[in-house]
Amino acid sequence: MNIKKLLFTVSGLALAGGVAWQFAKRPRDIRWIDFAGEIPHPDASRFAVVDGVRLHYQAFGPENGPAILLLHGFCSSTYTWKDVVEPLAQAGYRVIAPDLKGFGFSEKPADRRYHVQDHAQLVIGLLDHLNISKATFVGNSFGCAVSLASALMWSNRVEGMILLDAAYNDEPLHQLPFSIYMTMARTWLVGEATMPLALASRSAAEFSIRDFYHDQSVVTPDRVAAYYRPLSTVDGQRAAMATARQWDLNWIEQELENIHVPTLVVWGEYDKPIPVHLGVHLHAAIHHSEFMVIPDCGHIPEEERPEETAELILDFCRRHRPAELPQPRYEADPFPASILEIPAEN
Repeated sequence: MNIKKLLFTVSGLALAGGVAWQFAKRPRDIRWIDFAGEIPHPDASRFAVVDGVRLHYQAFGPENGPAILLLHGFCSSTYTWKDVVEPLAQAGYRVIAPDLKGFGFSEKPADRRYHVQDHAQLVIGLLDHLNISKATFVGNSFGCAVSLASALMWSNRVEGMILLDAAYNDEPLHQLPFSIYMTMARTWLVGEATMPLALASRSAAEFSIRDFYHDQSVVTPDRVAAYYRPLSTVDGQRAAMATARQWDLNWIEQELENIHVPTLVVWGEYDKPIPVHLGVHLHAAIHHSEFMVIPDCGHIPEEERPEETAELILDFCRRHRPAELPQPRYEADPFPASILEIPAEN
C-alpha cells in the first residue's frame, strides 16, 4: 500500500513537473528579425505604430494602385495570403496584408482591447497611416468579421468586400472542432492552464489545425510552423485568449441589412468550423451580394486553392472598378470550372 502511494505521489510530481516545464520554456514573444529567413516575402514586411500598437504588415504592388486589404483569420497571420499577394500585385493593385493585433509579428499588448471593433479601428488606422482613403476588404474567417465591422462603422472606407468562409456571428463557438479550442480559451483559468499544453509542440499544433483543411496535403511542416511560432509564446497565447473571450459577433449578424457595399461571399464546400449553410444565410442577409462555393475545399481557400481565390478577387475588383483597373492577365473564363457560382437572389 505504501508502495502504491509512493508511485502515485511520484507520478503526480512528474506530471506537475512536466506541466511546469511547458509553462517555463515558453518564449515571451517572437521577433520578426529572428525569422526573416523563414517567412514568405520578408522584403515586403513593414511596421507601423497605430493607436499605440506596433503592427506588422506586408505591402505589395504600386503605391498608386487601387488598394486591396487582406485580413487573416483567428490565430492566423499574413502567412495565409502568401500565394495570393503576388498575382494581385502583378495585376496593378496595391496589396496590404497586416497581422492583426495579437497575432503574427504584430504587438500583443496585455490589455482588453481585442474586440472585433478594436481590430477594425486599428485596421482603419493603418489605412490612415498609409494614406489609403478606400480599399477592397478581403477577409477570411475572423478577418471577415473585422471587414464587416469596418463596413458598418466606416462605410466610406470600404470599396467592396470579399468574404471567405466568414465568421459573422457566435455560431462557430458551437461548431466542432472550433468549439473545443474556443471553449478552452474562453474559460478563465482553464485557458491559462490548457493553452500551453495544447500547443506544447509542433505536432500538437498540427493536430489542432488539420480539421481546418479539406486537402490535407497543404498541411506542410512550413505551414504548421507558421501557425505554431506565435501561438507557442506567452504573449501569443494571451492575445488568442483575449480575442476568444471577446468574441461577440451576433451584433454583426443583426446589422447585415445595413451592408450596402458590393459583396462577394465565397465558401469552401467542406468547411467544418463554419459550414456552408452559414454562407447561404450570409448571402441572403446582404442585399445584392454574390455567392460562390469552391468544391473540395475547407475553411481557408486562400491556402488550399490560392489560384482560384486570386482570380475571384481580381474579377470582383475589375467588375466593381472597371474604369480604373488593368485588363485581365488571363484569357480563360475568370471563374474556373471548379468554382460553383450561385447568383444573387436579392
